[in-house]
Amino acid sequence: MNDRREALINLLHYSHSIEDLAFSLQQFPWDSDESCVTLTRQHIIAALNRYVLGDLTTDQVESWANAIEGREDIDYESEHEEILHEIIHQLANPLLTSALDTQQAQMVLSSIS
Repeated sequence: MNDRREALINLLHYSHSIEDLAFSLQQFPWDSDESCVTLTRQHIIAALNRYVLGDLTTDQVESWANAIEGREDIDYESEHEEILHEIIHQLANPLLTSALDTQQAQMVLSSIS
C-alpha cells in the first residue's frame, strides 16, 4: 500500500492485521494539512461487533483505536464527531478510562446504532 488514503481506509475497516496497517501508515507523516478519510459510526460498530463475536481481542481493538486517535488525516462523521472522538479515546486508553469488555462494547454499540 503506497497510497495514504488506501492505507487509512484499510485501517478504518481493520482489513489487515494491525501490524501490517501500522507498517503501511509509517510511510506517511503523522501530521497532515487535510483529512483523507472519515471515521463513521459504522467503522466503530463493525470493529466492536467483531470484538463481541470474538474475532478481535481487547488488545487488537485498543491498538486499532490508538492507530486512529489523534491522526490529522482522519476526519470524524460530522453529525457524531464528539461521541466518536470520545469512543476512540476510550478504546485507545483503557488505563485512563475503562477496560473494554463485552458489556461495555454492547453499551457503546447501543449508543451509536
